[in-house]
Amino acid sequence: MNTFQPIESVNLGDRAIEVIRGAIIRGALGPCETLSDRRLAEDLGVSRTPVRDALHRLQAEGLVESRGRSGWAVTDFTEQDVRELFDLRILLEPFGLDLLASSPDTVVLEAIASHWDDFSHPVPAERREEYFARDDNFHRMVIDASGNRRLSNFYSVLKTHINRGRYLLSGTRADRLEQTLDEHWAIAKALRARDFDKAREALIAHLRTGEELLILQLRSNTSKVPAG
Repeated sequence: MNTFQPIESVNLGDRAIEVIRGAIIRGALGPCETLSDRRLAEDLGVSRTPVRDALHRLQAEGLVESRGRSGWAVTDFTEQDVRELFDLRILLEPFGLDLLASSPDTVVLEAIASHWDDFSHPVPAERREEYFARDDNFHRMVIDASGNRRLSNFYSVLKTHINRGRYLLSGTRADRLEQTLDEHWAIAKALRARDFDKAREALIAHLRTGEELLILQLRSNTSKVPAG
């Protein structure tokens, strides 16, 4: 089955990396799946040159790895990866709130606090993709509100890995999206009240819950793989 649609013959390297990265994040290309630059080029309707360029750039992002003459493979997504990723998030995101608390900006605070106002339970299926984008933007806004550009740049490096875990968990736990909406509301409500301690506590609880559930899901996936 062809996973991709042919892409336009403009900015081919950028478009190729965007499409392949998206497929990895959504799980259309799964952990450890082998990749052929020839096959990808055929699926995308482009030459192998932009695909190879994209694969090298994705290697630098930690999403694919070279297998030498065997080609390429999507990197694995293990319990250790999850723990390391969330350890970094729990260091960075609350620190972003701390910096925001030290110099509150009313406009920024209201933008974050109202970010989820137009969502309600249950989240309609047709808004799931929008929800994922909002989720990404919400945490990004917390980091950016710190005013620390280096912090924001470093967080950008983590973003694709964060989204990879987000899709993996939400695609297997139908109730998780509804739970995260409640968790996001709790953070937003505390920020609207300028209760930064409570917002920090809610943010850390949200991240720890996501970490625990994602590890449980990875273990469940592993137990379903037949031996042999």
